[in-house]
Amino acid sequence: MKSLKLLGPLMLTVACTAQEAKPPPSAMPSTAALATPSTAAPEASTAAPAATTEAHTVPAAQAAVARVRGIDVSHYQPTVDWDRVKASTSFVFIKATDSSGVVDPRFASHWSGAKKVGLPRGAYHFFHPKHDVDEQVALFTRHLKSDPGELHPVVDVEEFRDEYQAFTCEQLAGMLQRFSQGVEKALGRKPMIYTNHQTWQMSFCDHPYFVDHPLWLAQYTNHVTEPKLPPGWKRWLFWQYSESGTVPGISGAVDQSYFNGSVQELMALTQGRP
Repeated sequence: MKSLKLLGPLMLTVACTAQEAKPPPSAMPSTAALATPSTAAPEASTAAPAATTEAHTVPAAQAAVARVRGIDVSHYQPTVDWDRVKASTSFVFIKATDSSGVVDPRFASHWSGAKKVGLPRGAYHFFHPKHDVDEQVALFTRHLKSDPGELHPVVDVEEFRDEYQAFTCEQLAGMLQRFSQGVEKALGRKPMIYTNHQTWQMSFCDHPYFVDHPLWLAQYTNHVTEPKLPPGWKRWLFWQYSESGTVPGISGAVDQSYFNGSVQELMALTQGRP
């Protein structure tokens, strides 16, 4: 992802991993694991929207994998045909805010458009450590109070110019902790962390406080294999595997992600659990 000035569209793809006798540590073991590592998830909705899966060839030692895909969008996708998007997409994350005073100019239309066609939605905020944390919380949550979406709110944490260079790992972790607590207090749900290995290791020193937060990991690699997890996390909830995908209904390349679970487990996240 990028900031409002630099952040390109983020297209999320839900991933559904076929169950195996001995699932890897990063695979989703059950519906209950979807909320957060410490929170049990209620039963999934019986009316799950159509999902798009993608099968891939895997090494002989692994079973075939079918993954549920989703997208995310921002002002870099000013025009979206949501009916067409829904036919090939199972969920969407939409950029809401940036720093302490910027609202994505397409947030309102994207938010309502995705809701109209029944796509599960999550909103994300691009975090800036040089801006007041409480003001960032207020800006983000103010736009979600009346309609918080069906999926976790997200805080986008990644290196941006020299934003992180003036702070220590402990200082940055303290700011992010304050942001997380503020969002959870306002919306009743712990935010998901979107990050990459370099940012998390270099700027946050793999801080253990956040390992109970849902993880959306950006790692562009062969999407047949599992991504490498940052230290402390036991599993990823979403995995952004590409920044150059294409989706019918949207012009140009988009970011794409997988969801770590079944369609039914994805629907379980839409029930407003922590």
